[in-house]
Amino acid sequence: MIDTNKSAEQIVAFSKGHLEALTQSGQIWTAGVKELAEQATATMQASFQDTMAMFKTLTSVKSPKEAIDLQSGMARSALETTMAAYGKLTEASLKLSEQAMAPITARVTAAVETFAKAA
Repeated sequence: MIDTNKSAEQIVAFSKGHLEALTQSGQIWTAGVKELAEQATATMQASFQDTMAMFKTLTSVKSPKEAIDLQSGMARSALETTMAAYGKLTEASLKLSEQAMAPITARVTAAVETFAKAA
């Protein structure tokens, strides 16, 4: 005879595990997005400061050639800085996705193993 109380308790416990995995995943995602936003803000602030410094430097040039050379060097530097920041952001986003999915992946694995044993 099937013990319905035990079966119901197992289903509730199993469902609770799903909810806990989703909650943990959400917490990881929220904390990670906050950190990414803080990094992006810091990068934008640094970029703004660099731009202001460039304009200040441009006001003191003596010739158009000097201004063009200075601007070209600063544009190259800004592009390199932007590409490096974009690479770091992409890498951090991928890592965050993996971390946030880990509790759900573990839960799916547990569900598959549970149902495989029951079959």
